[in-house]
Order: sequence, then C-alpha cells, then structure tokens
Amino acid sequence: MLQDVHSRKISIPVSASVGTTSIITAVEGAWIYVHEIIGDLASAGNLTIKTGATTVATFTLDAGQGITLQADDTNNVPRFQCKPGDDFILEVTGGTFTGACHYSLRY
Repeated sequence: MLQDVHSRKISIPVSASVGTTSIITAVEGAWIYVHEIIGDLASAGNLTIKTGATTVATFTLDAGQGITLQADDTNNVPRFQCKPGDDFILEVTGGTFTGACHYSLRY
C-alpha cells in the first residue's frame, strides 16, 4: 500500500558554485517535493535545475539578478518533484548561486 505522508517543510540555505551541486540528496523510498527556491547569481550565467538526470528548467540571469520559483500552494502542487533515488540538482555557469530552498518529503 502506498503511503502518502509528507514531512513538514524543511528550509535549507543554498550555495551552488560554478558546476553541478546536489542541493537535496535522494532519500531512500521518498519523493522530494521542492516548494520554493529563491536566490541570486553573483555573475551573469545560467541556472539549470535538474531532478536526477532530467533537466526541468534553465534560466539565464544577469549578475545579481534574483529569482523566485514557488509552488502553486492553492492546489498543494510542489514546484519540482524528484522521484525516489533522484537528487535535486543545480548546475551553474557564472558566479555562485546563493539563496534558500524549501522542500518536503513524501513517503
């Protein structure tokens, strides 16, 4: 029987330098529900968001340009979902992306 139990929302700081950074590591048997990611890029470049090996979004940002990606809380739909076994990953070209991420786990 599939359980549909969510953890409370967890907030973590984000600091992703140029390259690939796993922001949230996969949790055995759990979906990762990313509700919000906010931050800015120190130098102009791209911010690519991946769930496991799948690219789900790419944004081109100017130096210091901020970004806020929020869930549709009206319908309780997370912004991004990672299947069990998949990390939530940021790939950065340009300066360091710093900000915060809010997520929960579904078991």
